[in-house]
Amino acid sequence: MTLGIVLHGALTFIPGAWPVTDASVKDDGTPFAVLVTAIHGFRMPLFFLMSGFFTAMLWRQRGLSSLVRHRAQRLLLPLALATLIVTPLMWGAWSYVDYVSNAEEERRTGTELEVKAEDNVWAAAALGDVAALEHHVDAGALLNAFDPTFGVTPLSWAVLHGRTEAAAWLLDNGANSGARNRDGATALHAAAFMGRPELAQLLLERGADASAVDVNGVRPLDSSHADAATTKWLAELLGLSYEDAALGEGRQEVRRLLAGATEQTEAAGGGAPYRDGADAMVDKRRSLLVPWYWSMLYSGEWGELFTVDFFGHLWFLWYLIWLVGGFALIVWVVAKLGVQRLRLPKSLVVTPALYLWAVPLTMAAQYLMGIEGQIPEFGPATYTGLVPAPHVLLYYAIFFGFGAVYFGRNEGGMHIGQWWQMTLPLALVVFLAGVTLTFPEEGGIARGWARAWSLFLQAAYAWMMALGLIGLFRATLGKRNARVRYLSDASYWLYLVHLPLIVVLQALVQDWPLAASLKLTLMVAVTASTLLLVYHWGVRHTAIGRLLNGPRTRPRAAVATP
Repeated sequence: MTLGIVLHGALTFIPGAWPVTDASVKDDGTPFAVLVTAIHGFRMPLFFLMSGFFTAMLWRQRGLSSLVRHRAQRLLLPLALATLIVTPLMWGAWSYVDYVSNAEEERRTGTELEVKAEDNVWAAAALGDVAALEHHVDAGALLNAFDPTFGVTPLSWAVLHGRTEAAAWLLDNGANSGARNRDGATALHAAAFMGRPELAQLLLERGADASAVDVNGVRPLDSSHADAATTKWLAELLGLSYEDAALGEGRQEVRRLLAGATEQTEAAGGGAPYRDGADAMVDKRRSLLVPWYWSMLYSGEWGELFTVDFFGHLWFLWYLIWLVGGFALIVWVVAKLGVQRLRLPKSLVVTPALYLWAVPLTMAAQYLMGIEGQIPEFGPATYTGLVPAPHVLLYYAIFFGFGAVYFGRNEGGMHIGQWWQMTLPLALVVFLAGVTLTFPEEGGIARGWARAWSLFLQAAYAWMMALGLIGLFRATLGKRNARVRYLSDASYWLYLVHLPLIVVLQALVQDWPLAASLKLTLMVAVTASTLLLVYHWGVRHTAIGRLLNGPRTRPRAAVATP
């Protein structure tokens, strides 16, 4: 839970990944992107593994009815209250971010150095300077690579700024009409967002895919419907200018073009083809294993139930409630059927042999992440909608189920993590190899054997880190320790309410002349210490504390006994 504070704090140092981008990150946020990816790759799998373990423990100790009541009190009620309380606090935090950003923009107006076409290939594309583009290409610039600040390709920059001549030149000289930006969007998304019908027509003629979706499942057609607030925010972030009337008319014309392209796509039974690096024509929709599933998830009357941000950073509690409900249902059905309890052989649960089934099973669920690999993504996807995304719920069910099965071994972590001295260093090697395969150069995606190895390494990393950390913490913190127990109790509270505070801190320190690593350390320390003080004096021994952790008695002075 406390690693979640580090993860959200580090996002500000990754250009384009978070509404607050720290000024200390001028060009490259790779170290922090690696940190966030490393944490994300194992944190929630380990959480759900432990949740399965303790769910099984409560069931065995207290019975099914007591388990359901306990989980409703510890999970469902805190989720409901936090959604009602923390969500408005987040609105306030984002409003503060907007205020700080606007004030800073006013202060810097007219003082920033003007970007010049000769600076780099992305600036040349944005300014529409074809001669500068030729110069950068001659010098070895990559036309499908995204810029280190915002993660946007040269073609998308040209389209965003309405540089038709530069876009045509890029397409004529090797730029991929379907090249992805860091967020999974394409140049056609940019044309739809900014209402550029001429450029949309050009991209469609060059094979751009009208059905392509970004990391949030947004199609180019959806981008043309962006609301005024989103349009204003993103335009200011990227330095774009527009007139409301012209934007509306342009978007309407783009929608007409995209609607026609979509009809042709559906009539052909798949997605529009796009140019590969070797000019191969690939039908993306036909290459998907379950295209109907993605259509359900991202379109139609049910799509918003999965994709609209409802729970925010509290989504994991909602998924856990579903898994506990599934566990209770299975236990009830098995009891009604009179089936005897089955136990997996010890070798498949507490020895390295468990990797032989756990990794392939996790690979199968991992395959669906990133829309079956169409978007580069390391680790599980995150959906915060009112209805859990089935493939993500299945992924976490694997770890939850293993935790429940593992409790039945009743061996207290003695064997399962005993190889941690070897497992954890090897997991880091596996992680680096997996990241390299998952995020190839030039903003591409892993295909073929590279994709298969990427899936294997991602699954192996999650299990190696989860089991290795169990061993590490058992070896170092295995004995009863009041301070560790105190921090364990407090971590639930810290994670539930930390995000508004850390967002405000990000906005406060974004222009401080300090190293990024020092800023991150400072933000995490201030957030954790502040919320620990609130926990100690205002939560732990109150109704909120009893709701989160059960009753906790205040320490009393020792009394001499005769």
